[in-house]
Amino acid sequence: MSVVQQQPKRILFFIDRIESSSYPVTETGYALTYRAFLRARETGGEVYVAYPDTHCTKPARGRGSSRIRVLAHRVLSFSDSPYRFYQSQRAAYQPGEHVGSPACHEESAGALLQLDTVDAIVWRQESGTPESSRALLRALQRAESDTVVYQSPRLALDPRFGSKALPGMVDPRFTPRTHYTAPPPRAGGLVDICEKARRAVAFVRHDLARPATVIAKPLHGDNGFGITVLGRDPRTGSVSTPVDDLDTWEELIVRYGDLVVQEYIASVRAPEGLSAEQLAQVRHDRRDFGEIRFLLLDGEIPRMSNGEPFRVARRVPVEGSLIADSGISHATSLSDAEIQFLSRLGALYRQWGIWFGGGDLIRTPDPSRPFVFTDAAQSVCGHAVVTGALNGDPYLVVDRILDSVERQIALRRARLDLSRPVAARAG
Repeated sequence: MSVVQQQPKRILFFIDRIESSSYPVTETGYALTYRAFLRARETGGEVYVAYPDTHCTKPARGRGSSRIRVLAHRVLSFSDSPYRFYQSQRAAYQPGEHVGSPACHEESAGALLQLDTVDAIVWRQESGTPESSRALLRALQRAESDTVVYQSPRLALDPRFGSKALPGMVDPRFTPRTHYTAPPPRAGGLVDICEKARRAVAFVRHDLARPATVIAKPLHGDNGFGITVLGRDPRTGSVSTPVDDLDTWEELIVRYGDLVVQEYIASVRAPEGLSAEQLAQVRHDRRDFGEIRFLLLDGEIPRMSNGEPFRVARRVPVEGSLIADSGISHATSLSDAEIQFLSRLGALYRQWGIWFGGGDLIRTPDPSRPFVFTDAAQSVCGHAVVTGALNGDPYLVVDRILDSVERQIALRRARLDLSRPVAARAG
């Protein structure tokens, strides 16, 4: 447990219920709540949680429109360390054992909590509806003038910073050749489905030179949702729909909305014939395959006390899948080229206000482009527990996130103190 513990703090976490999480044995929101509760117990602080299915936002009566209240629960106790039995993010969910259940912690009944009375808000939710998430983020955007919001709503609501779109803002040498069917945010005017499909076909034919395989995925999809292979399927070798079939592109846009159209990066596949147990024994400095999930904290690569970068998760698909999230993560170390790239990316993350983010790099056999940046995470990433466990402690990264939150609180308090009249500060 760490470091930046000063005055008592009141922190509100917007999290998923543990039983609603996609990966309950690595649920970062739950882990953050637990570790923040331990800190609050030592310092006299308070920890609150709000869930997607119960929180509501209301203006406080008689106050300005930025004064927002939400239905929240104060965390009163934890019966045990939720990740004491951590094995892997693919371990079977055992309520009360691996992670715990709703009974793993006790909380107060829901009550309206005014957001300008908390020191920090940490948003970490995936299970709510897109409409409710946008409404909440708009409310948090108004609250940002009164408290620290750890995940800027401005970024979350800006389509340029979406997980599939952000890589295109960084360095074209290290991103897949990509086309977005959505017009640029400030382009103006509407583009109909037929025209979007025609532009996608033109990109495939001219920019990609009609390759054997093309990948399409929903612009706003997560966790591998809606990934479609056109042309030759690398899993089976069979060819179904041509990569430039106009009707197919129209159907995909109707089904999923705007798409990301990308060249296929083949080297995400693991060496053939290796079992999960054998993959776990692959040396961490073997960097010729796999999709890695990197994390950046305050724009920096997390490092051990000896200065070495943390090992990161090498995600390997299970047989018959293109989605790296379908497999188990094993430790791998960053190459020098990857460290240099992430240092440059970290500077951009700091500039944009992404205090804890990350993303995916796919390693390739091309020496001029040894990896590509395919997806970004500009929020409190779900891989924090996994990365911590790969470096010896499931809470290692979680505690550093909380340190970062507390630094932001301290900076805000210092700015507020400096803005007060000298006489008031002295008093």
